[in-house]
Amino acid sequence: MKEAKNNTIHDVARVAKVSIKTVSRILNNDPRVREANVVKVKKAIIELNYKMDFNARRLRTKQSYLIAVLYFDYRGNFYANMVIGGAISACDELGYDVLIRPIKYSGENLMSSVMHMIERSNPDGFILPPPLCENQLLLELLNKKNIPLVRISPCDINGNDLVYCDEVSATQKAIQHLISLGHTEIGFINYLVGHAAGNWRYEGYKKALAEADIKERPELVEQHEYQANIVEHAARRLLKLPNPPTAIFTTNDASASIIYRVASQLNKKIPYDLSVMGFDDDPVVEYLWPPLSTVRQPVTELGYEAAKLLIRKFIQKEDVTEIVNPKCELLIRNSCGPLIS
Repeated sequence: MKEAKNNTIHDVARVAKVSIKTVSRILNNDPRVREANVVKVKKAIIELNYKMDFNARRLRTKQSYLIAVLYFDYRGNFYANMVIGGAISACDELGYDVLIRPIKYSGENLMSSVMHMIERSNPDGFILPPPLCENQLLLELLNKKNIPLVRISPCDINGNDLVYCDEVSATQKAIQHLISLGHTEIGFINYLVGHAAGNWRYEGYKKALAEADIKERPELVEQHEYQANIVEHAARRLLKLPNPPTAIFTTNDASASIIYRVASQLNKKIPYDLSVMGFDDDPVVEYLWPPLSTVRQPVTELGYEAAKLLIRKFIQKEDVTEIVNPKCELLIRNSCGPLIS
């Protein structure tokens, strides 16, 4: 018995009465194709039961149609999970797949791990969330290999190879909310020193105080690089001051959850004795009582926009002139209350 003929892109073009190039552009999710042609080609694909030969496409274009997302592997890394989810959504729309790599190494071991990834899988580009977006050795390696990359929230936001959200303004709004409740003694706890997020959120804190003519008290500011138990020690020191803060802003929600514990141990009730404001809208906040007021960072959207920018501008070489930077959102819940004299 004669095997059924496998329809090709030529057959799709013939039935749809368009050029082969137009069919190819539609199969590669090129947004510049006229809608009328998209409809005709999709109708022809269904009529012919056409299936794309992905291996042939890779050979023809010399692309893997994979983009890689690198991230540091540590327990409870919700940020990476959300970036990956956003990147997958963009790749589904644009005909790519995501290759993920948790990183446990630094220095030469990191470079070796990434080199092996390039040699084995040949990704067409990389997405680098923080703090990997700041790793100069990694950036130099990818640039030397001429592999496109997009950075998420790097310290230096000058460039067209990055996406970020305005965390300075978002933090400023969060502090302004605390001030509107009567708080002037506002503590600040940050263990993200050296990271863009830590720098931006401290800048927003200072701007809000200055705007309200509130003098910053250095003893209410705890700035640290990450180490075990640092947030607990910082919170305990702040709350045991002779003139302690009536509200505390933390640069992430995981820190806020620790402040809840310390406040409970010191018999301080939230929000009556202490108001607490976080940042991120980490899933951990679902388990806090009272519900934590925080700033929602649009991490999934950052992953989505990073993948879309990487594929369209740097891989497909489209003329992308507008880069979408998602916005943060202040979420008022029940952990912040008016100052009680």
